[in-house]
Amino acid sequence: MLHLKGLYVQRGSGVVVTIKNARGKGAAHVVDFAFRQSRNAAYDMKATLLDTDSDWNDKTRAAARKAKIHVMPCQPCLEAVLLTVHRAPVEGRTTAQLKQAFSARFGSAASDTSILRHFSRDVVDEARSRITVLSELFNLLTRVEIET
Repeated sequence: MLHLKGLYVQRGSGVVVTIKNARGKGAAHVVDFAFRQSRNAAYDMKATLLDTDSDWNDKTRAAARKAKIHVMPCQPCLEAVLLTVHRAPVEGRTTAQLKQAFSARFGSAASDTSILRHFSRDVVDEARSRITVLSELFNLLTRVEIET
């Protein structure tokens, strides 16, 4: 996220993005973490990027709706989205297989900042039109509200 923020949120644009890491632990934990963080400060918008392979169910969806948290689901995991950016096959693979494929392709886990060199602005721009969650993320990061 910090990498995308650096690519797309221009200083002085009027958009301020605060990124917090829930450190996984399932979709329900991520939504709850976002809710608890939002009680500590006033945010115009709250959004989560989360894996759908654990705790992504009707109860978690309802909690996100009630807390007015925009959810951007990675199905089944972030590694699937990142592999799709590079047009690698993801269909029919489990989360464990996707994490293994990601590590084999990029030489480290998705949480390792050394992978950022594989996700330049040109690469992400090309993928944005193909990958819904990237398009949503881009729209949130570049959203400019005009105060009157």
